[in-house]
Amino acid sequence: MVEGGNIEEKLAKALVKLIGGARGRRVTIKTATLVKLAGLDEKHRNILKAAKMLSKLSKERVIKVEFKEKISRAKSIMYVVDDQMDLWRISKLNPDDATKIILKSLERFKNKARLT
Repeated sequence: MVEGGNIEEKLAKALVKLIGGARGRRVTIKTATLVKLAGLDEKHRNILKAAKMLSKLSKERVIKVEFKEKISRAKSIMYVVDDQMDLWRISKLNPDDATKIILKSLERFKNKARLT
């Protein structure tokens, strides 16, 4: 069984890799794509962990959230990183630092949750 921190680290590295390899000025992230890029199996629990991680990063203002128009009853949330954001620049220049920043943001979020 893989522990939660290890999954978060794999997802963070995959996110940085996705941003670092972007050719345009914006990356749209979907949870299933991130899980696949991280090399994890596409089980529902891994997709939920990725969604939770991206949600935490958006609350920490590391990434943005966009809601897609409803086509069905299921809501479609997309996470966005563009070239104006710090994470974009750091991911392009120094991927290791970007991964550390993501993991620190997640840790800060956990610490805030413990205080309340």
